Amino acid sequence: MSDGNSGGGCLLWLFDFIFDRINNRRIRKHNKQSRGLEEYKSVTTDVLFPVDSYNESILISGGGAAERMRFSEQIIRNCVAHTRPMIIIHVGNLGLEQMIEQNGYGIAASKYNKQFDVFTSLSLPEMFQILMDTCKTKYDIKPAGRYILQIVHELLTAKKQRPYFAACVNIPLHQLSEQINNALKSGLITQDEANNLNSLLMMGQAEIPKIESFFYDIKAQCGHVQIDNPGGTSVLSAIKNNKILCIDLNSSGNALLVELIVNSLNIAMNRGFEFTLFVDDVAVANNELLKNALCQRSNHNNVICSKDFYALMNGNDNAFNTLVGEAEKTVLLSHGSHLSCEKWAKYIGEYDKIDVQHNSMGGWSHQQGGYNYGSNYGKTTIDKREFKIKPEEINRLGMSEVIVYDNQTGSLLQTWVQ
Repeated sequence: MSDGNSGGGCLLWLFDFIFDRINNRRIRKHNKQSRGLEEYKSVTTDVLFPVDSYNESILISGGGAAERMRFSEQIIRNCVAHTRPMIIIHVGNLGLEQMIEQNGYGIAASKYNKQFDVFTSLSLPEMFQILMDTCKTKYDIKPAGRYILQIVHELLTAKKQRPYFAACVNIPLHQLSEQINNALKSGLITQDEANNLNSLLMMGQAEIPKIESFFYDIKAQCGHVQIDNPGGTSVLSAIKNNKILCIDLNSSGNALLVELIVNSLNIAMNRGFEFTLFVDDVAVANNELLKNALCQRSNHNNVICSKDFYALMNGNDNAFNTLVGEAEKTVLLSHGSHLSCEKWAKYIGEYDKIDVQHNSMGGWSHQQGGYNYGSNYGKTTIDKREFKIKPEEINRLGMSEVIVYDNQTGSLLQTWVQ
């Protein structure tokens, strides 16, 4: 039998318990709101990438090839639905090429399907601009070099040949004087035209070795995709005609080919065309011109897809921060590298978390006449900063499980993609 002490102790214990539950619920609610992570059971790819997001800048990093391919196809399908031109560059992604060709999404230029031409739809000044801007420090082609390209252009035009790239680079520039004389003898050009071409040849003669060297090197780097007749598609012609053009670089180290493509994109930007640039696992950090194009504000948007974007940046924090900052939506899948997981955790950011530490000296005690509850209960709350998404959470993401960060609104969600 007990006295009233035990009854009072029970009431005190009950008050402590209720207060503790209420306070814990309040703290959990605060932490959840401060963290800002929404969790959904599952979504489909068309919910993750809705059709009206066709012009968003998106960065996808991590996961397996099949997962990234599903996301890539949805993004490409959205552009097809809106007839938005897209230029895709990749390194040996045969699955990507097959997906584009089998579904009729566009043209895949590769060693199996040589469809690329640098010069299609370019004016003569634009052709020369590309010539000057591509690896300019290596070749240092001076403005007088435009006279040589003009001679090539006019000789091909006189033969009623479109000045496509393969035709231009295969003309022996050191024999231009002989080529001019042959065109005159065969009646393709007049004496006045021949005199004018010979005058141009004298003004640009010094640039011939540089241009020949450039042509020789570029044939080696783009020969696997370069078509040998006038029927090819260029970056500009694809954009003008609202097409999707997929180009296999063969290697991220093919700097000349990358810069030819980027310089063509710059011309499209200058003309005011809208398009999407899709970069699939290409070492962007190795090419300053490509990195600048991805950061350039214009009528184009970027899609960057990689198995590990930070690793692709070669550990270059400046390049990583710059390019990630350009993305409107970042989609993260599982990453095996702890360093990469840390970088993504830092990018997504931290939140103010209330951490609770319990200090309890209370409890039931047996006293004469019954049991009594005594409370010397303490709770310490500490405000601390914690990652919204911890590195180990990124590492442990399951197959088709994603974390999506909206760089514009700061919204954060975690879900499974069906």
